[in-house]
Amino acid sequence: MNDEQIAQFNAKQRQAFDTVYDRFLVDLPQDVCARMERIVAAPDIQAGENVLDVGTGTGALMPDIRKYRPGHIYACDLSGKMLEQVAQRYPEVERHQADIRDLDLPDACVDVVFMNGMYGNIADKPGALRNILRMLRPGGRVVISHPEGRAFVEGLVRSEPFPITSLPSPDEAHSFLGSFGLTVTQYTDEEKLLIVVAVKSKK
Repeated sequence: MNDEQIAQFNAKQRQAFDTVYDRFLVDLPQDVCARMERIVAAPDIQAGENVLDVGTGTGALMPDIRKYRPGHIYACDLSGKMLEQVAQRYPEVERHQADIRDLDLPDACVDVVFMNGMYGNIADKPGALRNILRMLRPGGRVVISHPEGRAFVEGLVRSEPFPITSLPSPDEAHSFLGSFGLTVTQYTDEEKLLIVVAVKSKK
């Protein structure tokens, strides 16, 4: 996609999620909550580390992120309606309405980046990874995850009104993330859970 196509794609997503944001305010089933806990536990967040939640939605990961006593939490989403809910529920979170490839946080300011349930929605994945690497400190971790797993996302690929992509296979994760200097340290692929953790070199 060129920049104009990416802008059009993001506008469609923004409109769609602004329209249905209230559907994400329901209490999650206990089994989904348990998988979300595993996702947030995966990068081993240390107290005082800064966390960026990309595609935060209404803040589904926030209760679990809070448990680790991070120094600062950033939230990024295309949908203003989603971010309004984050503001009401988690006022301490710093919110940014932006495509992740355009998010203008300072260099090397975050330790952990979550991309939960939204990786397939990123129009410009190379651009997104380049910007994430800029914001990520040496030794920082990137988490690509989905609490419903690869098959669920394949269903969305076929049914969503805007094009989204599949979750990465092990080879794709190692190849793509490795091309940005990230080392995959975990790849969990279960029937209803995908977790990929990749670490930025400390050099």
